[in-house]
Amino acid sequence: MTHARHHIDASCKICAEEPPAALLAACRAAGLRRTHLLRRVLEVLQQQTAPVSIRQLSAARGVRDDCDPATLYRLLQRLEAKGLVRRIGLHERAAHYTLRRGHHHDYVVCRECGDVALLDMACPAQKLEHEVGQRTGFKEVDHELQFYGVCPKCAGNSGRKNPRLV
Repeated sequence: MTHARHHIDASCKICAEEPPAALLAACRAAGLRRTHLLRRVLEVLQQQTAPVSIRQLSAARGVRDDCDPATLYRLLQRLEAKGLVRRIGLHERAAHYTLRRGHHHDYVVCRECGDVALLDMACPAQKLEHEVGQRTGFKEVDHELQFYGVCPKCAGNSGRKNPRLV
């Protein structure tokens, strides 16, 4: 699962078409056991059009009844460490998760509430990947790009910090 391609389609047909069996095979190849929870978390992440928070994942049918939040968090940490899931956000309490794919998406993260929005534009760093590879000799160069700002909702509440992130 390398970040070979980038696209700007917010509905991402490429992500939706990846067969669940391929995701499970990648997890197995990374040394993870194929548990019911792993399967369900992968299904939920694959069905989403945007990164999801731990709270959203833990509320999903088939996840909320099978484990406590600490177990889900540990699974997400293992998936991230194996390079199968990408954590997006400022810190753990506002973290959102998405599957790593054969391409990548770029995001903007609200510094106040932690919301994550997909950037629906061409990636400004993609052209640099080739140049970085040329100059350094590195192969399979990729990147992750996140911008940070204040979302429109929080900007409308200027002066008030979100207590869940303070």
